Amino acid sequence: MSGYFITGTDTGVGKTMVTALLANLLQAQGRKVAAYKPAESGGRKEGEQYRSLDMEFVSKYTGLNQPASEMNSYCFKNAVSPHLAAEMAQEQIDLDLIQNHFNYLKTKYDLVLVEGAGGICVPICGTEVLIADLIKMLNLPLIVVTRPGLGTINHTVLTVKYAQNMGLTVKGVIINYAQDIVDTIVEKTNPKYIEQVAGVPILGIVPYINLPEQAAKLATPELYLRYEKILGNA
Repeated sequence: MSGYFITGTDTGVGKTMVTALLANLLQAQGRKVAAYKPAESGGRKEGEQYRSLDMEFVSKYTGLNQPASEMNSYCFKNAVSPHLAAEMAQEQIDLDLIQNHFNYLKTKYDLVLVEGAGGICVPICGTEVLIADLIKMLNLPLIVVTRPGLGTINHTVLTVKYAQNMGLTVKGVIINYAQDIVDTIVEKTNPKYIEQVAGVPILGIVPYINLPEQAAKLATPELYLRYEKILGNA
């Protein structure tokens, strides 16, 4: 096993935050870790190119010993789905380039954390190739990041079952508080219901982390993530 693919039930659920926490967790266990985002939409312009804000975040809060050039293959101006962002930029995402990039990272690092864009049904190359197809191509087990509140059971189960129907291995689910909310009975009971209905384990529950004031929390991922389940067979 060469890493994990981190997807979400939707955009904005906190995939990047979870990727950073996973990187810190795995590094603390002595693993040499790389982070990689094949395609990002809505990057930061630097000269004539765009830089991945998500991978900049991971670099800032993990201290990964990894050059920025290794962390992203495609970055586009417009914050839309990757296939549309590429179309608007008059570019074509080359899946072979992504595969080769990933293969290179596998030779250099123990584990590669690949962060997706949006959910697994988001198109990445035209409308024929979805994120789910990319995960299958890279042959990685999947970690699903989801919200804690109302509606998350449905979104999470749909994501898990679709992935499994595609022949993907779902390692489990991480619930992330992307917003500062007060728990109700919904948030308190959703984890057990997700495990029961989706049939996969909850790998962690990440509280709301107010950055940069609470950046120190990113250095203690073992408080939120169940490393024994995440690292099992890794």
